[in-house]
Amino acid sequence: MAQAPAHTRKARVLRRWATAPEAVLWQALRNRKLAGLKFRRKAIAGPHVVDFLCPAARLVVEVTGQAQHARVLETRDAELMRMGLGVLRLKRRDVETDLSNVLAQIEQAARMRL
Repeated sequence: MAQAPAHTRKARVLRRWATAPEAVLWQALRNRKLAGLKFRRKAIAGPHVVDFLCPAARLVVEVTGQAQHARVLETRDAELMRMGLGVLRLKRRDVETDLSNVLAQIEQAARMRL
C-alpha cells in the first residue's frame, strides 16, 4: 500500500497535538456550527499545513502565539495570499478570552470572501 505524502502525514500528526486555543476554536467551527460554513482543521494549503481552512470562502484562519516570529508569519501569509487564499490571523489570547468576538471576526471575513 502506498504511503501518504509527507505533508499529509504532518497534518495528521498536528491534528492530534492541537493547542488548547485551537481545540476550543475547533469545537466552535466544526460541523458547520458557524453560520453553516464548512471548516477543515490542520488542512493542507500548498506546501503549508494551516490551522483552519474554509474552502468555500478560500479563507485560512491561523491561531498565533507570542513565540512565533513575525517575519516568518508574514512570508507564509504572503505565500498563502499568492495562492488566492485570504488569511485571518488570530491571537491565542483572544481565542481564550473573547471567543464570541473571534467567531464574529471569522464569520465576517468568510462572508466578505464568498
